[in-house]
Amino acid sequence: MDRFDAMHAFVRVVDSGSYTQAARQLNRHKATVSQQIQQLEHWLGARLLTRTTRSVTPTPEGLDYYHHACTILQQVDDAESRLRQGASAPAGPLRVNVPVALGHRVFVPELRNFLERYPKVSLELSCSDRAVDLVQDGVDCAVRGGDLADSGLVARRVGDLRFVLCAAPRYVDAHGLPDTPQALARHQQIGFVLASSGKQRPVRLLQAGEAVDVSVPARFVTTDSAAALSAGLDGLGLVVLAEFVAAHHLASGALVRVLPRWHSPSLPLHLVTTNRHKRMARVQVFMDWAHALMLRRLESYIERV
Repeated sequence: MDRFDAMHAFVRVVDSGSYTQAARQLNRHKATVSQQIQQLEHWLGARLLTRTTRSVTPTPEGLDYYHHACTILQQVDDAESRLRQGASAPAGPLRVNVPVALGHRVFVPELRNFLERYPKVSLELSCSDRAVDLVQDGVDCAVRGGDLADSGLVARRVGDLRFVLCAAPRYVDAHGLPDTPQALARHQQIGFVLASSGKQRPVRLLQAGEAVDVSVPARFVTTDSAAALSAGLDGLGLVVLAEFVAAHHLASGALVRVLPRWHSPSLPLHLVTTNRHKRMARVQVFMDWAHALMLRRLESYIERV
């Protein structure tokens, strides 16, 4: 067994959450990747992954090994990159697309850090809640929320972003607060159309393994997360927001939690690029920087996988 190669395969499986995706990214057969993971687990004497019919997630031992493996692989990549490129630094234009809230609250406040670190890179950042086509739109790297379609993109999973159902006091004064998930059907919501599916996000609540889906009427529907926040603050309806977006308004009292004993499903968050771009030095350094940035800025609002 080539332990370095097996380690690389393991990291790809964790990042993508799938043996199939990892095999495609590595240009290997799924059976080969599965065998490498089994050999690695045997060598380490520990189970690294928990497999179900729908997902692959790391065990506590696997998660610890994943973090060490990522550091080792990054160090090797950095060393090889420096040798291949000599003294030259990452350079050239870089086009990036991120969701609106992440762009405004996470990326823009930190851009000076990235641009000063890589002075030969020029960055074009577009903030949009629609799913762009990286090839057709000429985008080098994007942040995607939700389950990824089987599109051949190279993905690096950041974690699962937590969401919260909330309302403005103005709405509560007019309509009251529901006391059960079923009572939501008598309320109004601010509908949000997901970029990943093009469909309105359902209202789903979870508690102790129980999931409840409720059809909540919406007189206002949007594809823009900033518009959804503004409408929610104005009391136009109940609204599901990313917790990192809602946190300030919840703390100030501008929003209140609805059914606080229940929680909304988390949303997988990925950095994606194409096979054509993944070896570009400027894309690699941006993805590494963006991954670390989101883990740091969203630490309280994200579930690591």
